[in-house]
Amino acid sequence: MDVNVLGSHASRLVARAGGLHPPPEVLLSWPKPNYVDPEERGWGTPIVLMVFLGISFLVYCARMWARLAISKNTGLDDILVSIAILPLFGLTISTVLGIRIYGFQWHVWDQTRETLVTTREIAMAIELNYMLSTTLVKVSILCFYRRIGDRLTNQFIYWVYGTIVFCIVYGIVFTFAIVFTCTPVVGFFRLFDIAWRLQHELTCRNEGALIVACAAISSVQDFVICMLPILLIWNLKIGKRQKMGLCAIFGLGMITCICGILRTFYATKLYYFTYDITWTAYSGWVWTTLEAQLAVICASGPSLKVFFIRYFGTDTTRVGYSQTGTPSKSFGPSSKTRSVGFDAKISQHSAQQSQCTAGSICDDVPLEGIHINHKLDVKVEERDDCSQVSFASTKALTALPMPTQPGWRGRADWVDGCRTVCAALRPGSRGTSGSRSRTREGDVEAGSAF
Repeated sequence: MDVNVLGSHASRLVARAGGLHPPPEVLLSWPKPNYVDPEERGWGTPIVLMVFLGISFLVYCARMWARLAISKNTGLDDILVSIAILPLFGLTISTVLGIRIYGFQWHVWDQTRETLVTTREIAMAIELNYMLSTTLVKVSILCFYRRIGDRLTNQFIYWVYGTIVFCIVYGIVFTFAIVFTCTPVVGFFRLFDIAWRLQHELTCRNEGALIVACAAISSVQDFVICMLPILLIWNLKIGKRQKMGLCAIFGLGMITCICGILRTFYATKLYYFTYDITWTAYSGWVWTTLEAQLAVICASGPSLKVFFIRYFGTDTTRVGYSQTGTPSKSFGPSSKTRSVGFDAKISQHSAQQSQCTAGSICDDVPLEGIHINHKLDVKVEERDDCSQVSFASTKALTALPMPTQPGWRGRADWVDGCRTVCAALRPGSRGTSGSRSRTREGDVEAGSAF
């Protein structure tokens, strides 16, 4: 086959008709401008965006209330998502103004001299607010992963740190690239202002390639951030039902991935497959805004558990099993038992579980049979999910009666935030029940609150 013929076929396959600069034949094919009653989009979509903004803000407020007032356990992730709320408002307001007032509600041939400038100004505002808000939310989610990953594998932590660096570098590079798309910068807004162009020299880079690359990389980041905890959870030694539940919680972020893919699709269509850029950009800006709003909602989802337990939960008693197969019971509003596994040797001594009530000492506490090593398999029972620091909110607290117990040489008062009091009995107390009853007072060696 002739090389020239093959080249012509290839050109037709990749030929594109679209972008910011339509050729003369396309301009001549457009209808005459209609400045009286042009075809335009209505208020339906702007109202939807404002509703989602309200939902996002309410979810954010519930998250911060849960962290500040209930669990009293804030972190860097909360600070970052709080900062992200400001550009999220800017993004939503810019999009609503752009698609309803400043030109993106009309076809490109119906634009006025003023809207040819305002559409470019709004486009810059939307892109910058999007970059700032989504980058902060992504880093916030990754910081949350880092908080819950203290006892997890080093490989997971390295992935988290690597993704944080990736998101920060992406945000900085593309923010500067968007701002300096044209030289001088003001030329970005005056791209379609013929009078200004005749008086000023303007140089612009490939805006289409920049925006499409930005959208595509953002979608990849969304997917990686969603998959990180799912892959980790799937390897945990927990029940399949628990795995599916946790994967569903963290998998909510896949909604933002869908929005990111649609944003990439409309960006590609806008710059490479149509010259009616304002009419096509309408859909792209909508998905851009929804992606940022849903990102805040998904980022706040895991933190809302204690909020719903406090205000919508009921007192429940659950009986579960630890990894060793030992039954465990916990009391309180939505109490839970969780096991965290570590790579270490476990003592060969068997630990026998006993149940005590507040103010009493169990008859059978063979504490010398428990050998505690660093990185031992730990079973954590939270007495009250609603508070991690308040002693007053704990329920069914088990403790030794320190002030009245003869032979007790530990503290006689509760330490701030104390949940558990431990005492050790001498090996001699492992005799019969009668001997333990007679020698129990003398066997108490020490106690410490922690």
